[in-house]
Amino acid sequence: MTEVILPDTLVKQGSLIELPLSVKTTSEAMVSNCSVIVSIPKRRIILKDAITKSGTLFTCKKPIITLLSENSVNRTYSISCQNPLFQSEGILFFLQLEVLAGIDSITSINALSFSIGDSIQSIVQSGGKIRFSDPLVIQAQAEGMDINLPNPFAYTTSFTYYVGKEGEVQFTLYDSQGKLIQDYPIERKSAGRHIFDVKVDDLFNFPSGVYVIRMRTERGLYHMSMVHKK
Repeated sequence: MTEVILPDTLVKQGSLIELPLSVKTTSEAMVSNCSVIVSIPKRRIILKDAITKSGTLFTCKKPIITLLSENSVNRTYSISCQNPLFQSEGILFFLQLEVLAGIDSITSINALSFSIGDSIQSIVQSGGKIRFSDPLVIQAQAEGMDINLPNPFAYTTSFTYYVGKEGEVQFTLYDSQGKLIQDYPIERKSAGRHIFDVKVDDLFNFPSGVYVIRMRTERGLYHMSMVHKK
């Protein structure tokens, strides 16, 4: 039996938080590779990284994050460490999360499974609710992004976005593991409808996969997934 603890927390839109994922499992975990599968709600949270520090149980400096699947509500990730744990109880690692604008006032992160080597453990989760202290932001055409076309895309894709009030707008592109791919220049835009293009200049350094485009305005943060396929 493995117990996984994600503390309930209160967060504010635009913040970057480190949420500890604690575990209590068998001593067998100390001699085997370990991985945990977590479900992240995509409407209000984006997973940036899994961080190990002095005292965390994952002994690898950089845990391996793999996007397993996504739907309209959640993204499911596997986070694994190729080295054994140094003990079987404590903070496994920290989930680094970015808080996005949205209409949900409460959501949950769920640990779906914990594996020791090839053995999937029975799991009991305690906590994981996230409450948002910021005012609700309705992501409609007043502000936000439409789906990009084409999707999947090979060399270029475009999408319509809406600015609710004149101000600065910046787009940032990440891969599925939260790694920064490109920061686009900040531009001042009038309220209303605009078009943004994403172009692939170097296919060698732009592998096929899921990417996340983030739009930051003076009202909040908005994000959308897109698929690149060579």
